[in-house]
Amino acid sequence: MALGVSIRGFACMRRVIGLDGTFLKSTCKGTLLVASCQDINYNCYPIAWGVVDSDRDEFWTWFLTQLKVAIGEPDGLVFIFDRHPSIQKGVATVFPRATYGACYWHVGQNLKNRFKSKGANTLFNQAIEAYKLSEFRAKFFELERRYPHVHEYLSNQVGVEKWARSMFAGERYNIMTTNIVEALNSTLKRAREYPLLLLLDSIVEKMVEWFNERREKAQNLTSPLTPECERRLRHVWGEARTLAPTQINANEWVIRGGGYDVVVDLQQMTCTCKKFELEKLPCEHALRAAGEIGENKFCKCCSIYNSASY
Repeated sequence: MALGVSIRGFACMRRVIGLDGTFLKSTCKGTLLVASCQDINYNCYPIAWGVVDSDRDEFWTWFLTQLKVAIGEPDGLVFIFDRHPSIQKGVATVFPRATYGACYWHVGQNLKNRFKSKGANTLFNQAIEAYKLSEFRAKFFELERRYPHVHEYLSNQVGVEKWARSMFAGERYNIMTTNIVEALNSTLKRAREYPLLLLLDSIVEKMVEWFNERREKAQNLTSPLTPECERRLRHVWGEARTLAPTQINANEWVIRGGGYDVVVDLQQMTCTCKKFELEKLPCEHALRAAGEIGENKFCKCCSIYNSASY
């Protein structure tokens, strides 16, 4: 099941889709499969739902085939899931051009259960959070030195390019977990006990409620960005004001402070800290440079965060 409004709206979303399944508790049992992304105000944005007997290979392949009918296979498509082998097979079969990554929370839980080392998990989290490749390598080398078995598991069994922010081949922005799907499952916790038709009615009713609330909020926006995006940038601006800028040329700046120096290119929308490029939102360094030339700190955002798209 995919509502027309969800399909049409997906064109304005960042192309990162979370996939997950959850067991139904009605007398018919079965599994509810969900595909969801995150809208540009950082809300869950459900795309498609499916009820199947279980989460085996053939059912995930069927669900993903229906999803492809609804949204096609746009360039830059990314899938995030919990490394479920059936989902992985389905994505590889149905969306061969897409990039897929692992939910870092699930990878971290696997580390806890397998190796039971707080130190290893701490280094793992630090490696994930690194935007710069050099910072990632430093943390991952330390992990290899202190916990070689954990390093081998993350490198060969999981694949570094699936969970490390700095190594990921596609654009996953800030979306590092499957929370964009699991939050929906939590919302439907009681409805999962209903008979099938009542469950589907509950899903439609909840989606209508969400879309109506967001439509009313969007109509009253006066900022060029969505409220949550603006809130995040205002928070970053508080950090940016403490930095020291030096202009190199019309577009480039050296920004000092915060522990290291970086180079910002406002025209190319890049920063050597890599956060600007990976999340497509200005980092504190880019905001500081833009502020020096009187440029609106909101104008250096990827156009997908524009409130008009919301």
